[in-house]
Amino acid sequence: MRIPASLVCFLTLFFSHPLLALASDEAAPATAQEQAAEPGESLLPTVSGNLFYFNRHRRRYDIGEGRFLDNLRHQTLQGNVEISTPFYSDAVGFDLGAFYTTDLANSASPDHEMSFFPWDIPWSPDWSKRDARSGTSLYRAHLKLQHVAGERRFWGKVGYFQPSGPGVIGVNWSLMPGTYRGLETGLDDGPLSIAFAWADQYKSPWFSDLYHFRKNDGQTRVDYLWSFGARIRLMPGFSAEVAYGESQDFLRSAHLKLKYTSSNEKITLSYQLYGMADRDDSDSENNQYGGHVAHQHYLAAAWRPAPWVLRAEFLHTRAPSSQPQHAGYFAYRLIGRYGGANGAYEPWWDNRSDWNHNKESAVFLGASRSLDDLLGVSGFTVGLSAVYGWGGRVYGVEERLRESAWSADFAYAVPSGSLKNARISLHTTRYRNKTHQPNWTGFKNLFQDERDLKILLVIPWKL
Repeated sequence: MRIPASLVCFLTLFFSHPLLALASDEAAPATAQEQAAEPGESLLPTVSGNLFYFNRHRRRYDIGEGRFLDNLRHQTLQGNVEISTPFYSDAVGFDLGAFYTTDLANSASPDHEMSFFPWDIPWSPDWSKRDARSGTSLYRAHLKLQHVAGERRFWGKVGYFQPSGPGVIGVNWSLMPGTYRGLETGLDDGPLSIAFAWADQYKSPWFSDLYHFRKNDGQTRVDYLWSFGARIRLMPGFSAEVAYGESQDFLRSAHLKLKYTSSNEKITLSYQLYGMADRDDSDSENNQYGGHVAHQHYLAAAWRPAPWVLRAEFLHTRAPSSQPQHAGYFAYRLIGRYGGANGAYEPWWDNRSDWNHNKESAVFLGASRSLDDLLGVSGFTVGLSAVYGWGGRVYGVEERLRESAWSADFAYAVPSGSLKNARISLHTTRYRNKTHQPNWTGFKNLFQDERDLKILLVIPWKL
């Protein structure tokens, strides 16, 4: 395993501090759970987890058949356990997490949301295999260290981890997170937080074992990726984050995130700019954006006049495609294949499409309301949201993309008692693709009309 010179330089500077801190799940100051055990406090680790039941039925329109067909229809049972030690001697600890998953029923296809694909890596699917795998997977196992001096805290972790500091890399999520093998180090100093991450393998939550990174061709190995980011609180309620990262001889990414939260936390505003560019200049699918810079603008606003939460958000995408092998859509991740890695990307509307094709704009409106005052019982929430996208243009397609969706939500969270924080939620979506393109054709990150229903039950536990 070859370590890049940039990593060696960074670690040389980092190790010059009094004590390495390779550490917590948050880049912010340590939480109560992360603090070192004081005299008289327990030195035992905390043990907690969740039991999940997930039911999904998704139907997708097939142009050839002229009707809706089952695309997903499964029931999944999943459970996880997390073990987290305190920082012994205010310096060192360990975090461990594992989960088990099994489909109780799956009658549509090998596509699914929560269990394991019936093949080992994302780059060699075998669609003749129909049954998702059950099994266990380790998703977290890292050594954590810290050194605290006043407001200054050096932190980090090494092993199997999820990034937590400012940076460009993130993980895929099902009910469980994806996992990198590598390290993350950082510093929190008053209003400033910085972090560096490096990894040589990854595992999305739909696979049980880690695998090496690869380029879009599925063959060319990528030995590592890295990320560096900084976040600063410039004034009360306002923060700014910048980050940059690369995968070896493949892709580079960067972002700027500006956020504001009012003093009463009723108003939040954000502008975010995401960018991607190629490092591979071959005339192949590994040259994902044809040498151009792909970028995406994101505006978000939320207003919380109790018992309401109102949201309005906007996306505009540029992802040039001048040849058929180019992507034609914006994917903020340093490995192009979905499930090969992921980015620290915040827009999320849960309305099926990614709304991210070249020259596409999209508007999201959402409203949710607590029903506590109406029912006299705490814990019930309902919501509605809608999205409209327009203007998408890609190589080889004369049509301009127009797509829309709406969703309805119902949720209940147990407010107290032995099942406190247990919750059940229902989410239904109606999605419409207004082009005549078949699934994943022309607009490469797009499918035809869908009708989707998701039911999720979560029961947390702690020893």
